[in-house]
Amino acid sequence: MIKKIDSLVEHFLAEEPLILLESQSKNHKASHFTYLAARPNAAIKAYGDQIEVTEGKVKSFFTANPWQALKEFREKYKSFIVGYLGYDLKNYTQKLTSCNEDKVAAHDMFFMVPTVLLKIDNQKEEISVLKGRMPDIKPRTSAADNVKISMIHSSISRKDYFSAVKQIKYDIDEGKYDELNFTHQLHARFSGSCYGLYQKMRKNGPVPFGAFIKVDDLKICSFSPERFLRKKGRCLISQPIKGTIKRTGIMAEDKVLKARLQSSLKERNENQLAVELVCFDLNRVSRPGSVQVERLYEIQSFNTVHQMVSTISGFAETAEPVDIVKSCFPMGSMTGAPKVKAMRAIEEYENYKRGVYSGAIGFITPDGDFDFNAVIRTAIIKKNDLYYSAGGAITAGSDPEDEWQESWLKAERLKQIIK
Repeated sequence: MIKKIDSLVEHFLAEEPLILLESQSKNHKASHFTYLAARPNAAIKAYGDQIEVTEGKVKSFFTANPWQALKEFREKYKSFIVGYLGYDLKNYTQKLTSCNEDKVAAHDMFFMVPTVLLKIDNQKEEISVLKGRMPDIKPRTSAADNVKISMIHSSISRKDYFSAVKQIKYDIDEGKYDELNFTHQLHARFSGSCYGLYQKMRKNGPVPFGAFIKVDDLKICSFSPERFLRKKGRCLISQPIKGTIKRTGIMAEDKVLKARLQSSLKERNENQLAVELVCFDLNRVSRPGSVQVERLYEIQSFNTVHQMVSTISGFAETAEPVDIVKSCFPMGSMTGAPKVKAMRAIEEYENYKRGVYSGAIGFITPDGDFDFNAVIRTAIIKKNDLYYSAGGAITAGSDPEDEWQESWLKAERLKQIIK
């Protein structure tokens, strides 16, 4: 089925925009459907409050709150829309700003109404045509062989990272916040096929919430193991990930490592804080008393890491999807607690604008159902530059060396490609 998906993507690759939402992990409970969207007849972009709407060949520009603009765009088309929400849309949910350097300069939001929409059932290995028609495809040679990545460099030195972590721990001791998600941006020079890079990264380990996006001169290769938020009917599900340990691939060693992660008080505390944030957000949009923690501290295994995942559910008070997503955005696992104080501190300690990273990629159906990932483990390519952010939750018990090593562990999928 992967070869069929690759052939379909290659068929549309010369066109743009193109979005693939791929559930890759056949044995993962969340890996059921893959969607391929192409040839839009309408699209919306936002950079801050500057909105661009394309309808056919006509473009219109105006100033508006991007969340409201997306809501009106969806209401107008009443169709399946697919795209991404950038982290800095936080500035339109709270009184926040983004003043750090923006090397990627991606739009803060992009959604499109595809005229070609294919749905792949990964369990049954069947393809359904939801819109348009099934193209004639033929097997193609993989573009992965010509992918080249230079050595990866961080936007922050090891010394400065350590200093920042120590200062964050001091802030926590002073009661400014309980936890802070602190990340740094990695950079490398890139050449070759962007979809070839996606194929290589996928080969290094499947995930349930993968995505490949091509729009303008931006390409996004996302290998997220984390679901931000799903709505089906009135049922809401969020699955924050907090807690990471390496995976060796040796059964006996991995059993010990998983047990160590499961029993780690530090990792449980990180996860618990993320769960509390999600519960708080879901309670704002759910029927009173309906929010519950279904699974706590579940260990899920991926190619290079084992991760601690919890599942929280609720029953939505409203069926309006954009309002629900806005109320919970961005995901607490990528901010810290309390959320607003943490986001202000992130702006202070990080030296780059997160942009697409820490945002969400997914879709909204005509009925108002949706499914969005958390944009982590994601390579973003702009011309010949590749950006990849990584980090983790800093708590009172964090060790700077351990946090530094964990952040690079999360870039292992990318590092494996460098020859």
